[in-house]
Amino acid sequence: MLKDTFGPIIARSLTPAATKTLNKRIAEYVDRNSEILLSLDLSRRYSFADADRQVVYDAGGIDQEKLVAAIKDSKNICSSNKVQSNPFYIATMLVASNLLKKKDEKSTQMVLTYMSLMMYTSMHKGFFEYEANKQVMDYTIAHLDNTFLIRQFPSLFAFIQDNTMTALNTYKSRIIRCDDQDITWVIDSFWTRLKGKLKKIASEFYDNHKSGRYLNADTDSYDQDSFREIDNASFAIDRLTNKVYIKLINRQYDKRFIKYAIQKADTSYQKLEHLIEDIIDGDGDDKAMHVLISSMIEFYLQQSGRPIAYVAKGDFIVFMQTAFSSNTEAEQMRIVKSTIDRWLAENMYKYGRATYGKTVQIQYRRAIYMFFVYVINYYAKAT
Repeated sequence: MLKDTFGPIIARSLTPAATKTLNKRIAEYVDRNSEILLSLDLSRRYSFADADRQVVYDAGGIDQEKLVAAIKDSKNICSSNKVQSNPFYIATMLVASNLLKKKDEKSTQMVLTYMSLMMYTSMHKGFFEYEANKQVMDYTIAHLDNTFLIRQFPSLFAFIQDNTMTALNTYKSRIIRCDDQDITWVIDSFWTRLKGKLKKIASEFYDNHKSGRYLNADTDSYDQDSFREIDNASFAIDRLTNKVYIKLINRQYDKRFIKYAIQKADTSYQKLEHLIEDIIDGDGDDKAMHVLISSMIEFYLQQSGRPIAYVAKGDFIVFMQTAFSSNTEAEQMRIVKSTIDRWLAENMYKYGRATYGKTVQIQYRRAIYMFFVYVINYYAKAT
């Protein structure tokens, strides 16, 4: 069995220092691809190259050629099945087994999520060979119902990570035992679970593509009826914007919205609280915060097609979270994101390092955005 041949090698190679390097290189990969992984933009595809796979081989001290030969000799691995016999997936399983035996759950999650990232990009190419039309995909993600698990997550990475955790918790004993049959069983489970979820999204995408449904990226594309609806809602937008703005300026907002904003994100409550306070204190003559609030409400009404009353509903929170992560190019969202980026550039340096990595900036950008989403939603209920 593979574990008999490679298990002792991995046990010698996967020292605490090697494990630390493995986790660091995985984190660097996520950071390099954070524009896709930390969004819900399924229209684009990141790459997973030989050098990225080598990260796992190096950590485990695994000779890839010897592993490929051993896979071919195994009586319990079907070489014609390109997924179950994939040497990178198998190497990852062998490394994960060693980590679990050491009770290193965090590193196990990291390396199995890393494997899942390669699986995802392979599947994505299968479903969307030439990538996907961005506006149709943005519409698709924004209009999925709650039966789609991806609606529960702030990013593609969080969605893939959740799939990893479900499979890991289900098949932990098999991963630890790691017989050849266990390896193929678990790899197939990871693949099947993720593919099934992506297949459902792809089906919705192609239905929307066929029907000509897409998320508008430019307000100039709206017809006269759309403009008339916006004009009719303008008073309600102004009233709600003013109400939210006044509550924030007077520090009358509930701090629990800060807690809500950092859910499922690696961000500090204290830092976010300080950032929000700095944003409020620094709001000058341009009333950037007022413009941002108005832009968020207007974006929702235009892109969702919902009436103003829906801003007070859960639909507003879900739609806005998804739309932000989809990297839509709508003008209102461009204003929102550029404003938040400016606030971060002006204030982030006060709380720790002079510069922050791309991943951290994206997480704080989303947290600030979601804070405003929750505040707007709350005060719309009383409008």
